[in-house]
Amino acid sequence: MSGARPPRVFRGTGSLVLLGLTVVVAVLLLVDAAVRSGIANMLLLAPWPLLVVWCVYVVGVASDVRADETGMQVQNLLRRTRIPWPRVKRMQMRWQLEVTLDDGTVVSCFGGPARSRARRLAPGRVKEEGVAETDDGIARLHKLRADAAPGPSDAALARTWDRTTILVGVVLVVWAVVAVVVTR
Repeated sequence: MSGARPPRVFRGTGSLVLLGLTVVVAVLLLVDAAVRSGIANMLLLAPWPLLVVWCVYVVGVASDVRADETGMQVQNLLRRTRIPWPRVKRMQMRWQLEVTLDDGTVVSCFGGPARSRARRLAPGRVKEEGVAETDDGIARLHKLRADAAPGPSDAALARTWDRTTILVGVVLVVWAVVAVVVTR
């Protein structure tokens, strides 16, 4: 599969901006703590803003939809579900993307593509043909599904955990517990 294209990643809009703002605020707070009370106290305070950054990452950035020619991977918080295209019966937008499987199971996607809104045009301008279609993440998913090679309809779903993100969360929680024990 060396010639295979990398998967197309669909994230919630604004999630990277929110993560960036959260990181900037956390760094400013930690630098301020280091300047005012020293590195040791900053290390005791550090797990709390870092846990906030971790939560924003898990909810906003890690939760996404990835699609390629074989299927799609939906990550909701820390859980990943790999869905082969033959198992997808329908994809629709409700409050978020919902994928209906051939057995009737519905997989909701916390992060992922969204329908694009109609663009406002300046007075005297006309709508360009085909622009809305190229901006629509749902349409891109449907195109990937339509272009996929047919596969076995009994392909299994694969459910896994995001182990790296879980490990980082556990380290931050242990660090926070140690900070509380040291300060008491």
